[in-house]
Amino acid sequence: MTTQHIGIIGAGQMGQGIADVFWRAGHTIYLFDADPIRLDQAYQNLNERLERAIDKGTESADEWEHFLGRLVVCIRLSGMASCTFVIEAIVEDIDVKSKLFPDLGNVVDASCIIATNTSSLLVTELAVHIKNPERFLGVHFFNPAYRMPLVEIIPHAQTSAIASDRAHALLTEAGKTPIVCTDSPGFIVNRLLLPMINQAALLHQNGVATAADIDSSMKLGANFPMGPLALADLIGLDTCVLILNSLAKACCDTYKPADILLNYVKDGKLGVKSKEGFFNYP
Repeated sequence: MTTQHIGIIGAGQMGQGIADVFWRAGHTIYLFDADPIRLDQAYQNLNERLERAIDKGTESADEWEHFLGRLVVCIRLSGMASCTFVIEAIVEDIDVKSKLFPDLGNVVDASCIIATNTSSLLVTELAVHIKNPERFLGVHFFNPAYRMPLVEIIPHAQTSAIASDRAHALLTEAGKTPIVCTDSPGFIVNRLLLPMINQAALLHQNGVATAADIDSSMKLGANFPMGPLALADLIGLDTCVLILNSLAKACCDTYKPADILLNYVKDGKLGVKSKEGFFNYP
């Protein structure tokens, strides 16, 4: 595998996980975030994750300095200039993403592949903001990105075969299983998963059963490894609401988020990342 310079834009939970995937695969990572505090925390988290891997014996302590030399934090977007592949993993807001892409296009070379980690927005709608849109596509990772094997590849009508092939090869070499799907609301997994999570939230909201019993029912009755409400907490309830709103806008009101989801988000109960959601995480 040829070592590449891979840019990750967004140092939140998903950005960190994606950075970890390619960092461990031997690539040099350029991690950018507009928030220097979040960027510093991401650097610390990645180092701590590496320390744990060394303690478990899954990574060699002899490689410590080599790893650190391949993790570059960028306080300016211009730090992406040498990247051959850039993945955007910022907030799931089309206006925010649309403002980023023209600036990124002025920084990277025309041959650099640009990908979005959007979980629900149409790649086609984002592509109009990309200089040379044939090098643009979606690569949707799942949380936690360093553990979950699936990555959805979403080309749009103008995506070149070269861009798709390069993305597929890069992900496969990093140990992921890429699946190509047509650009459509929610793609494959979220189009199926989020309505189920929403229905589970409605069952709890309407007093049909407790959150714990709903999750136990799906684990014991449908052989799920994790219940839908615990999974919602892991994804982030704010992210679930964003995806459901996007699906409702693109499809129909059937996807409108349950009031309990909206209220939890309003109260700052976002799931695992805030230590409280449908369940508590001390």
